[in-house]
Amino acid sequence: ISYATQTELGTKAWDIFMSLVATTRKLGVSFFEYMRDRILKIGHIPCLATIIREKSSSNPFGWSWQPE
Repeated sequence: ISYATQTELGTKAWDIFMSLVATTRKLGVSFFEYMRDRILKIGHIPCLATIIREKSSSNPFGWSWQPE
């Protein structure tokens, strides 16, 4: 049993998914619901870029000033 990726492509996929998990968590979006929405092409959840723009427009200091 290995606890690491076996290929460079696997590492890239892992990094992308971990980034999506962190981003959805920070935005208050369920990762699983977001992925389901994207895979099934439901369209109920806006793309992450849209959510980021909306949230950043209401916070003039940017994400670095927002408490977690």
